[in-house]
This record gives sequence, structure tokens and C-alpha cells, in this order.
Amino acid sequence: MKQILPLLIICISFKAYSQFSVNVVNVTTNDLVYDSNTDRIYTSIPSSNGANGNSLGVINPNTYTLENTIFIGSEPTVLALSDNGQFIYSGFSGASLIRRFEVATQTAGLQFSLGSDPSTGSFYAEDIEVLPGSPNTIAVSRKNNGFSPRHEGVVIYDDNIMRSTTTQDHTGSNKIEFKDNTNLFGYNNETTEFGLRSLSVNASGISEGSVNQNILSGFGVDFIYNNNYIYATNGKVIDVTGVPFAIGEFLNASGPMVYDTNLNLVCYASYDFSGNITFKRFNPNTFLLVDSYLITQASGDVNSITTCGNGCYVFNTSDNKVIIINDTNLSVHGYNSVEKINIYPNPTTDYLYFDETIDSNSIEVFDINGRKLNLQKTNNRISFINLNSGIYIVRIKIKRKIITKKIIKK
Repeated sequence: MKQILPLLIICISFKAYSQFSVNVVNVTTNDLVYDSNTDRIYTSIPSSNGANGNSLGVINPNTYTLENTIFIGSEPTVLALSDNGQFIYSGFSGASLIRRFEVATQTAGLQFSLGSDPSTGSFYAEDIEVLPGSPNTIAVSRKNNGFSPRHEGVVIYDDNIMRSTTTQDHTGSNKIEFKDNTNLFGYNNETTEFGLRSLSVNASGISEGSVNQNILSGFGVDFIYNNNYIYATNGKVIDVTGVPFAIGEFLNASGPMVYDTNLNLVCYASYDFSGNITFKRFNPNTFLLVDSYLITQASGDVNSITTCGNGCYVFNTSDNKVIIINDTNLSVHGYNSVEKINIYPNPTTDYLYFDETIDSNSIEVFDINGRKLNLQKTNNRISFINLNSGIYIVRIKIKRKIITKKIIKK
């Protein structure tokens, strides 16, 4: 989802020039993921959507249209995308299954049962995470339907083969996130134990390690992990570098969130009891609000959110909408200029060079506080000689789009 300077997180204040456009796709969905290879949003569509229900929907974030639906199974719910974009895994509420969708061929493929218990019945997927660097291996947090507690342990599958060692049922990790390819974090969000768990993966399966209670608390709370920090749906921030501890909180943030790695911002689709939805971006260093935007095109609960390109965010709501937000100063959809633009060296000690095809007037440099710098430009280079060591942001305007690059000055 996620280093040389792991604790230095850059956040530019965009309040002065942020502009948002909002577009709506009317479709009932349970979960969504974004694949940058195909530049498409994939959604799990339940039967309640009508004729194209029980499918994986394909949304084009450039045209804001549902381009295609592919049958995947009975009542698809949670989705997980492999980090190479090869597979999307789906859980279901209408079947005790996991099914794998092959992105390249746009077909539903391998499916397998999650098992059952004589007392609590069939198991279903509450959460799915794909092992980093291993698209064929997943971790699944299982649940039963109709009993409390619902948790039925965390398991590891290689394709359709389950590793023998699993975590316990009853009280465990309802929500899971990989830290790396051998470690996960789990959280019990259904009983007052509220345990934040460390889980380890090996050839035999998965085992539970330390449990820290009430550092993160709340029924139904979910979380994401990024670079030694956990960000929770209730706004809490947990440092997990060593023994976990609460390090901060994003005020008035409640709802699903995503870490925007392009801008190093934590972004919430925040909603309240009145059904109002506000898109908010926070500085993960100071925990302060960077900017916010009231969404008037939808209301109710928000199920999930993800980025969908540079300056693009997408989330789905309980009133059967998919909302696509673009920061018009940053949004770059289906445009490969990031790869084509040659700016070097990075890191630099003195000058930053760029292709002669780039107009020097289209390049701006900002410090970490968002201040525009007046730097000397000659020929095809920018002087960084008088700048202090640190990280700077270069903004390049090309074809009415703005591309950002992070530059390190030694």
C-alpha cells in the first residue's frame, strides 16, 4: 500500500493552490482497489446492483465510467491487489471462498474453499492481504457468520494450498496488514480486548507473537501500515518501530484512509453521524490538517478509499456511489511523462539537470514547507548550490498537467 531517511516525511502545504474536481459513478460496491498498470479501478459489485451484480467492476478513472463487469462469484466483498498488479483476490459473503482475478486477461480464475467448523459453520474472508513480492501467497483473516466472536484465525495460502500453522480463533486479528514479507500486524476490533498483534510468517504458516492492548481501541476500527506507522480509521497514529505506542492523532478524522506516497500525506474520506463526507489530507509529521473538501455529491458511510494516480483519489459510499476526486494541480491520468522526463542527478550536490526539451519556465522548486524557491536557471540546469541539505519538490508543468518529483540535496 508501502530508506535512507525513514523518519523524514515530506509534506507540502497545498492550501494556496489545491483545487479539487469530483466525479461520480453510480454503482453499488463493497470494496475497491486501483491497478496502476492498467490505470483502472476494480470494485466488488454485489447482487443488489442488479443485472451486473456478483461481479468485479472495471472503472476508468479518466472517463469516470464503468467500462466492464466480470462475473466473479456470490456476493463479492473484500478485495486485495498483489503489489505487481498480477492478481486481485476477492472474498465473498455468499460463499465460503476466495477467488483470484487475473488482471492481464481480465478473467476470474482459481477459487478455493476457506473451510468450516462443526460448531460455527463455514468460514468467510473478513480481510485479505497479499504477501509483498509473492503474488501467489495471501494471508486471510477468517470469520464465521452468526456467532460472536466471529474470528476464526488467520491463515496463509499458497495458491489454493493452506499452510498448516494458523493463529487461534475467538480472539485475534480481524484486520491485518503486512509489514514486510515475514511480518504482519493484526487488530482485534470486535471485543474489548482491543489487541494490536504482531504476527510472523514462515514456511509452516503464521504465528502470533506479542499482543498490546488498548494502544489502538474501538469496535470496527481498521488500519493501514506505512513505514513504521499505523494509521487508524479513528484518526489515531501508532508508532510500531519497537514496542507500539500512540504518537499522535488526526483530529476530526473518522473513516477509511490511504497513504498518498506521491505527496506523503495521509488522506481520509471522513464522515460523521449526519452522513456528511469530507475529503481531508493530513501532514503525517505534525498530524495537522493540510486541506479539506466537503463532498456534496454523496452521503452516508464510506467503505474504502485508495489513490488512483497522481493527485487522484477514489472511495465508495453506502448510497451506492463511487467518488473520484482529482487535485487538478497534480492529477496525471494515463500520461507517461513521469517516466519520460529526465531530471538528474538525484541526489545532487550542486546542479539539477533536465532535458533541453523542457522549458525551464515550466519548472518550479519548493522546500518542505511549500515555499517556492527562486533558483538560478541557466541552459538546462538549476543551481542547488546554495540550498541546505534536505529534500525538495520539483513541479513540472507539461501539457496542462503538473508532475512532481522528490529531489534530495546532499
